[in-house]
Amino acid sequence: TLTMEELHARLSHIAPATIREMLAKGAVEGVKLDPLHETMGQCESCEYAKATCKPIGKIHEPKHCEKFGDEVHTDLWGPSPIQ
Repeated sequence: TLTMEELHARLSHIAPATIREMLAKGAVEGVKLDPLHETMGQCESCEYAKATCKPIGKIHEPKHCEKFGDEVHTDLWGPSPIQ
């Protein structure tokens, strides 16, 4: 018999709802959830991991220049070896 916190940590920090679903469908054998600890508070590890991840936008909208010549792109190579 394990608490929700213990199962959450042992199952790689998956969501508590997913743990309940796995137990209900019999996907995990030999494990029982302690009826007095079926819920859990905030997981410090999960909060820390989420806080360090910055969201990546799905659409890239580059800043447009207002007039010709405001921004210049070049490719540089060198110095060239001389023989």
